Amino acid sequence: MQCPSTTPQFGAPDITRWVIHPDDYVPTFERPWTNDELSKATERAHDYQQAMMNNKFFHLRRPNIKRIPDEEWTFFPGDLVQVMVGKDKGRQGTVMSISRDTNEVLVEGIHCKLEVEVEGVKKLGIDETLRWKEQPLSVEKEQVKLVDPNDNEPCEAKWTLNTAGDEYIRISERSGFEIPIPSQAKVTYDYLQPEKYIEVEDKDTPPNLVLERTYIPKLASFEDEISEEMGIKDPRPLKPTYWY
Repeated sequence: MQCPSTTPQFGAPDITRWVIHPDDYVPTFERPWTNDELSKATERAHDYQQAMMNNKFFHLRRPNIKRIPDEEWTFFPGDLVQVMVGKDKGRQGTVMSISRDTNEVLVEGIHCKLEVEVEGVKKLGIDETLRWKEQPLSVEKEQVKLVDPNDNEPCEAKWTLNTAGDEYIRISERSGFEIPIPSQAKVTYDYLQPEKYIEVEDKDTPPNLVLERTYIPKLASFEDEISEEMGIKDPRPLKPTYWY
């Protein structure tokens, strides 16, 4: 039975990380090691260092974004959603990816912006290539909503226990109809479907070795342990040591 205070966990469990981001940190949908993100990070770091060198340092003003709690978050990759703002208002599409840091989602082929695919190619005498790139939509500001499968209209969703009382399901607040979790939400680096995952033998340390006690604590100094291991016996009593 799942914990009643959180939503169901899909794929690999979240890793608890305590990170102090630099002043020029910008949340993004892309992987930090991709070429575009590396070049942007390098440019921000260069501007930051130049501002410090020129005595023009100032604290970057960014909105304080509060992450939506897990028990209130209802959007997953693969969900059918409807855009509520902009030129694409009323259009429906599939969620490509989500960003929990900014409470935003990317919808495939909707709310796009024409951007240069590779910057700086004009200097090499190559014509620029333009492409449409999806722009983030805020869940907190209700710029996008889930589509109720009962009537194909936008709705608010919430988590509730099923009739058996052993699992939380996502339902529409308006109709009470269940909104199934898409299979894409369960995709990880290890598998596309959890039931088809093949566990590699001897990949992890066996439980019997993990629970084996290899160290017995005792009241002895480092010198005492070395002397005991090497068979050295010193009859002289040790002087007391005080810590302040």
